Amino acid sequence: MRSLVLGLMMFLGGFMSTGAFADDGGANEVESEGLPKTIYMVVWRGCEEACEGFQSYLKDSGVSAKVIVRDANRNKSKLDSFVEEAKSLNPDLVITWGTSVSKGVIGTIEEYGNATKLGAIPVLFMIVADPIGANIVASYEDSGRKTVTGIRNRIPDEVQIRAMREYLPVKRVGVIYSEAELNSILNTENLDKLSKEMEFKLFKEVYVLDDKGVPFPGQFDELMASLSAKKVDVVYVGSSSYNLDHSDEFTEAALKYRLPVASAYDSMVTNSKALISVSNKYYRVGRFAGSQAKKILVDGKVPGELEVASLSQFSISINMSTAKAIDQYPPIQLIRFADLVNVQ
Repeated sequence: MRSLVLGLMMFLGGFMSTGAFADDGGANEVESEGLPKTIYMVVWRGCEEACEGFQSYLKDSGVSAKVIVRDANRNKSKLDSFVEEAKSLNPDLVITWGTSVSKGVIGTIEEYGNATKLGAIPVLFMIVADPIGANIVASYEDSGRKTVTGIRNRIPDEVQIRAMREYLPVKRVGVIYSEAELNSILNTENLDKLSKEMEFKLFKEVYVLDDKGVPFPGQFDELMASLSAKKVDVVYVGSSSYNLDHSDEFTEAALKYRLPVASAYDSMVTNSKALISVSNKYYRVGRFAGSQAKKILVDGKVPGELEVASLSQFSISINMSTAKAIDQYPPIQLIRFADLVNVQ
C-alpha cells in the first residue's frame, strides 16, 4: 500500500500544494479590524465546508477583510444579478464556487476571450472539477485571462481507478449521470478514454430529465438494477452535483443490489453509504483557496500570472459499515493508510 500512496503522490507531483451564513442570496459578512479589503463570494448551495475553510484561512493568516457571501441556492437565474451587484460594489476580489457559478459569473473564454463578465475585478474560482473542459481557463499553467485564476480540487480519475484497484477487481465500471450537468458529461468522456488505456469496460446510465433539465425523482433503483444486471464491479461517482445532493438515495439503491460505490466526494462515504472515496476534503480546498487569495490581496500578485493550482495531498476514506453490508472488507495494507468511518 505504501507503494500505492507513493505512486499516487508522484502522479500528483506536478500539482501545487500549500500548507453566520446566507440563505437565498443573503449576505454573510466576516469582518476583521481595519477592513481594508472586500471579498465578494458567490456559492452554489450555501456556505459549506469550502466556504468555511476559505474564511478560516483569512482569519488565521491575519488577512483583514470583509467577506460578502451570496448564495445562488442551485438557481442559475440568480447569477446575473450577482454579477451586476459585484460590479457595482467593485470588491478587491470575487470568489466563485463550482462550475455553474464560475461560468455564470466569470463567463467562458469562448464568450469573453481573455476578458470576463466582471470587467477588471480579479476573480478566483474553486470547486471546479475541469476548468479547461468548462472553457474557464486556457491551461493550468496560464489561465489565458489576466484577471482569472483558481484551484482544482478533484483527484484525477486515473488515480481514482488505481486506488479502487487496490480494493476491488475494477474491470467493469458503472456510472449514472445527468446530461444536463457539464461536469458529469466531461467526466464520463474522460472515463471513456481511460477505459481503453486502463483496460476496463464502462457502462453508462443516464437520468431521464424534465423540461427544466432536472432528473425525474425515483430513478435510482431502476438504474442500479440495470448496472447490477450488467455485473459491474463498482459504481463510480466522479463529478455529479445531483448524485452528491442525493447521496443517501443513490447509495442505498446501490446497497440494495450489493454494488460498491466509489466516489470523488468524501461526504458520500463519511455522511452516507458509499464504500470508498479518494478526495481532497472541501475544508482544505477552501483553505488552499484562501492562500491563493492572500497572494492576490496582500502580495499583489496578478491572478492570470498564478498557476491554476491543486492540492498535492489527498485522503482515502472507507465506510466500514458498507464494507460489512456487501461483504467487501478492505485489505489490511489499505486499512493502515485509510480513514475508516462507521466502524462497528
